[in-house]
Amino acid sequence: MNLKLRLERLCDTRSWVRLHFADATTITGRVLRIGHDYLEMESFGEVEKPSSRGYSKHLIPLNLVKYITIESSSFAEAERNRLDYVSKLDPNHDIMPEFD
Repeated sequence: MNLKLRLERLCDTRSWVRLHFADATTITGRVLRIGHDYLEMESFGEVEKPSSRGYSKHLIPLNLVKYITIESSSFAEAERNRLDYVSKLDPNHDIMPEFD
């Protein structure tokens, strides 16, 4: 199965994924949308960089992605970061991104 088809399936379920790039950097987040030659994902901070934890969206060209990790024990920590971020939002503005 090619990378784009796998990412499309992950997008349908809003699954957590870790993208690995050729320069040995990674980003962990949830896949939101797949375009013709890019993907959009949301991230809630990296475990390795606790000082820069926060919500961000990324547009990433597919040709930069070397490979993906689909299941990882660190995704539980990433989900905790997401829930922590959502819980700090305005309590009157009840949104849950996974139910969009």
